[in-house]
Amino acid sequence: MGDFAAWSLGLGGVWGVRLRLHIFFLLFGVQAVYLASLAKERGMVLYAAACLLILLVSVLLHEAGHCWTAFKVGGYADHVVVWPLGGLHPPHVPHDPQLELLTALAGPVVNAMVMLLIAPFLLVAGEDLSGLFVPLAPAGLTEGQPLIVGFKLVFWINWLLLLVNLLPAFPFDGGRLLRSLLWSQFGYRTAVFWLTRTAMVAALGMCLIAWWMKDIYTTALVPAWVPLLLFAIFLWFGAQQEEARLENKAIDDEFFGYDFSQGYTSLEQDASRPRSAGPGPIRRWLAQRRTARQKKQEAVAREEEQQVDAILARLHAGGLQHLTPQERAILDRVSARYRNRQQS
Repeated sequence: MGDFAAWSLGLGGVWGVRLRLHIFFLLFGVQAVYLASLAKERGMVLYAAACLLILLVSVLLHEAGHCWTAFKVGGYADHVVVWPLGGLHPPHVPHDPQLELLTALAGPVVNAMVMLLIAPFLLVAGEDLSGLFVPLAPAGLTEGQPLIVGFKLVFWINWLLLLVNLLPAFPFDGGRLLRSLLWSQFGYRTAVFWLTRTAMVAALGMCLIAWWMKDIYTTALVPAWVPLLLFAIFLWFGAQQEEARLENKAIDDEFFGYDFSQGYTSLEQDASRPRSAGPGPIRRWLAQRRTARQKKQEAVAREEEQQVDAILARLHAGGLQHLTPQERAILDRVSARYRNRQQS
């Protein structure tokens, strides 16, 4: 499921950003409604449906914070893929640790602002907010008048999104925050290395918490340790995926650092040159994947450089504000390749 957009449904677009709903959200919704239908309390299906609607709106607000900040720092967002815990396709920002930190922090800040807006209404109504800070078993969540219950659901769901997205692992915002902080001190590759190790430690810690909670909340339809264990597995494989992404980025950097002054022929010869197959089929597959990726990047570079003249004409006629975020990103990438060409 590396191509998240391929496993999602379109919801339209806002600000030129395409919104998509990942299949995980749909499966999560079906499971939530089904479990609610098994509960003994009346109206649980209605509560489950309300939670799903509030969750969707809260996640969209969360992602809107990311996109708005990315636009402000000179980045762009072509599409957003929503799943139950946030977005799976972060916006593109200039390759700078401070700009990435600001963009990653914007999503949790939006959730915190929603909580701050809701909290006064609950306090005036005499509600105790301390019970809502328990992530897996909030106290008194469905007690009270419908409007108060709705406010409590909004508060608890945004608290859950805030808490989860601060975890130091990908695809959560906490992973990008930690990477930005380490990046400014130790460099990008070292930051990713320590981030993946931190995420793996967090996954192991989550397994220990799941084991400790195996005898807690056993009367619930789903014991508390089950989502914790599944979440730990997700964190572990998310760390492995980030390591693989770093390896692919290294291939991209090697490609975009290539001297294009001699054209693409030498690159094509290099791509077609027989490579070492290695001792087994996995290394042969990796070599074939690397070659295919180089050819794909070559085609993208050709297409983008062909668009530069038209983009520059639009820039000269109307200024930077008349360019779309995608056109500005193309100019940034082509300029970076020209700078690498001059330095080589």
